[in-house]
Amino acid sequence: MNNWRGVSERGVTLIRELALDLSRAAFKQLLHTVHDRLIDYSQKPSEGEQGFEFLHARSQISARHNEISRRFLSTLDEAFDRFSARELGRNLGSLADGPKPSSLVGSEARKHIALMNDADVEEGLALSSIRKRSEVENAEQLWALGQRMALLASGKKIEDCQLPLAPGCYCEALQNALSITDIQLAAKLVIYKLFDRQFIPQLADLYRKANDQLIELGVLPNLNYQIEKAQGVDADRYTGAAPRAHTVASGVQQIPVLQEVAAHPLSLPSQDLPSREYQNQLMDSIQLLQQRLASAAPAYLVAPPGQSLKYTEQELVEAAVQLQQFDQVMAADILTAASQIKPLDIARARTNLLEQLKQITHAEEPPPLGGDDVRTIDLVGMLFEYILNDEQIPDCVKALLSYLHTPFLKLAFSEADFFRHQDHPARLLLNAMSDAGGQWVSNDGTCQYDVLEQIKMVVRQVLDTADVETRLFASLLMMFNGYVQKVEIRVKLLEKRAMERARGEDRFIAVKQQVNREIHNRIVNKEIPSALLLFFLQPWSDYMSHILLRYGSDAEHWQQAIGLVDDMLWGLELNGSAGERLRWRQHYPWMESMIEKCFDMIGYDSDKALKLKRSIDRIYQLRERNLKPEAAPMDLRDKLVQIAERRAGECTDLSRLSDKEKVVVEKLRLMEFGTWFEYTNGHREKVAWFNPDSLQFLFVDQSGKRSGMKTGNELAKAMVNGELRMIGTSAKPLVERTMESIFSDLNERAQSKLQAV
Repeated sequence: MNNWRGVSERGVTLIRELALDLSRAAFKQLLHTVHDRLIDYSQKPSEGEQGFEFLHARSQISARHNEISRRFLSTLDEAFDRFSARELGRNLGSLADGPKPSSLVGSEARKHIALMNDADVEEGLALSSIRKRSEVENAEQLWALGQRMALLASGKKIEDCQLPLAPGCYCEALQNALSITDIQLAAKLVIYKLFDRQFIPQLADLYRKANDQLIELGVLPNLNYQIEKAQGVDADRYTGAAPRAHTVASGVQQIPVLQEVAAHPLSLPSQDLPSREYQNQLMDSIQLLQQRLASAAPAYLVAPPGQSLKYTEQELVEAAVQLQQFDQVMAADILTAASQIKPLDIARARTNLLEQLKQITHAEEPPPLGGDDVRTIDLVGMLFEYILNDEQIPDCVKALLSYLHTPFLKLAFSEADFFRHQDHPARLLLNAMSDAGGQWVSNDGTCQYDVLEQIKMVVRQVLDTADVETRLFASLLMMFNGYVQKVEIRVKLLEKRAMERARGEDRFIAVKQQVNREIHNRIVNKEIPSALLLFFLQPWSDYMSHILLRYGSDAEHWQQAIGLVDDMLWGLELNGSAGERLRWRQHYPWMESMIEKCFDMIGYDSDKALKLKRSIDRIYQLRERNLKPEAAPMDLRDKLVQIAERRAGECTDLSRLSDKEKVVVEKLRLMEFGTWFEYTNGHREKVAWFNPDSLQFLFVDQSGKRSGMKTGNELAKAMVNGELRMIGTSAKPLVERTMESIFSDLNERAQSKLQAV
């Protein structure tokens, strides 16, 4: 026990010294490079006003070179201290002091991202991108290092991101080191770029040496890199093992036949189940339902139990390969089209496959298929047929995805557990392309950020590759996700700015409406002169809105603003008593000063202000002589009130809506942020934010830019008139929700068949 503890401590010490030595030399060289390159950036004509920021950053690096280096190395050293103390309950990338990392730690940072400014978000995303890319590039060495250092940590499991020399720790150390300077974002991003190009690649050598040193100490010397496999008899095929051997169909039925099953519908597996168990139960249910419906297939297509099959699995895959070549030729011209892409005819896939089998086996008739293969062909076909009916995906994207039918069929033949894995690269790629298409491609043919072209490129590469295997889809998934991540960063920043502006506008509208109600409640059913009415509904209304926004409704300034309205209305009702007139004359100078303050604060036109003030003075001069000023004509009063209501913003008045429109408004209140809408011309916009009380909706286009604000009334009328429709959304990925739809459809068909027996 004591001997192993000594090995553990020595191992951690060796790794610490190795990491700090390499980091010290590499970081010193990085700072020299940064110092030289910042001057180049400052002299670029395209940088404009940012040139000064680069020069300032260069002077900061030069003046605080040693301090920055010490901070960088001390941050790494602290991570090893916590590892040695076995503080593995928290992420080792989190600093004990200094600024909190923007997005390096992951979930914790994402919870606070709404509180960051744009600079913090961009900085965090830049570092997060560096971290993720390095983790992928060094996955094997990090995995092995994690296993060995877990053994040093008394066997406690350690995630890759918790290693004291993980890429995230280095990114965080750099961020912490630069926090002692006042370098601006533009210069920081340049430093991060140089860090990614010069420093990060050296981590591969560090990880290799660290593993070698631990092997020399006898820490898991025979460790082999492994990818977690699915449980079950067919799990080896998911990792590239040999495909299943095709045997004679057994006379023992794996799944009960129709007559052996109770005549009532199945239920979806519980959503509370772990992901893997849920997928297994869902597939079991689908296969059971397929078996219930199996008797509908012609006898010459499905081999009866005990009959030898006339083909091998290699022949089946070969038939799919030839079918893919036909798809490739057919898609060559179609994939170059801009938007009107004709989908693959999924219904003919099975017939074409049988024809290919007939040619390969030189049979006069298509050979019968085993029950498992029939279910596989039907399930892949249904998957893509349902994708073609998914309303969340634009038509051109669905058509592109349909050409992946045959490659997916090949995967399903060679990997019997393909449909049971949520994390299969092919499945993740299909989900990623459908999500990207739904966000950045419209049915009107428009596309943002060349996303449609990226999807075409992926589909074309799959069709052009003869040996379709998991490794190909994993490579394409990494490439496509990298592209989408860059787009998402840009779109999120644009949407964030649009939401901040919309919240401010909504707050201002709410304040204007509150002020309008306060004034309206005081002037309703009262005869008021035109000049006084104009003053209340325009300049004074603006002044009150400013006071309410700045100070709130409990402040003395707000009470004084409301009090002025009451006092001026009191002046219109002066009686003939000398005492009341004396109080009025003593109070009027204060009112005059408030009116002058109002004009100055809101920047009211000086000529209009002078004329309006003189008109107000004449009104009260008449009242002091006990004369009644002329009230505003009804048409002028109505006009001024309507103008004030428009300036305050339209409220959603349910009394003005039809019954259908009222139902739509109530649905809109329950809508989630991020819901997509489509116009009749196919153009799509997204609700990035809305206020369920005021029913003000912020719409952004597919590039993330603000396209406008709409009220609940406008949306309800447009939807009832058929000018706009809400696109049904689901939080579940495409393949999972499609498999659930397939289950529901098969369930209904099986019940209909049982009732007809």
